[in-house]
Amino acid sequence: MMLFFDFWEKGGFFVYPLRFCALVSIWVFVQRYFHFWRATIDTREFTSGIRNLVKANRISEAVSLCATTPGPVAAILHSALLCYGESRAQILEALDRTAQIEINRLDHNLSVLASLARITPLIGLFGTIAGVMNLFYIVQIESPFVQQASVAKGLWQALITTALGLLIAIPDHFAFDYLTSRVRHFVDDMSLASSEIIELLLEKENG
Repeated sequence: MMLFFDFWEKGGFFVYPLRFCALVSIWVFVQRYFHFWRATIDTREFTSGIRNLVKANRISEAVSLCATTPGPVAAILHSALLCYGESRAQILEALDRTAQIEINRLDHNLSVLASLARITPLIGLFGTIAGVMNLFYIVQIESPFVQQASVAKGLWQALITTALGLLIAIPDHFAFDYLTSRVRHFVDDMSLASSEIIELLLEKENG
């Protein structure tokens, strides 16, 4: 444990912003992960259930089920069902509006994760440059009797900040790619649900 804290201390000042970036990255990923987990449903099964309710003229039950079910797919179906009896253009307008709201909700804070993935290596590089500059300064003022401990301090800072920057940025990239793939999956489900509910409502109205 002492070795761990000694390692952080040797990184110098730039370890602190890197630690902050790491904590923010963890918070964003955990928050997004559980948000997506709560929003995940069996889209085919849920859409099939809504279809059966609509065909049985139990529209109010379908609306209530969508309202109490979490996730963007349920929100899309809910907005369409509220427009039951209206024109295709009005239903499409409601679906587009709801889809935009849900996509913005899904994308929330993902830009933070992407920014941290780009920024942390730069902070690490800045720390490396500062460590090398400090090393040359020590060599200059202590020359010709340069202490090895003084040289090692500058080298530690240069190496640790670079390593930490990469150590944070690489998982950030993986986390961002994973979360954006989940967003694309939700968007595909919303698109499929939108197409099915429009056809169903128009068919029901014309039938």
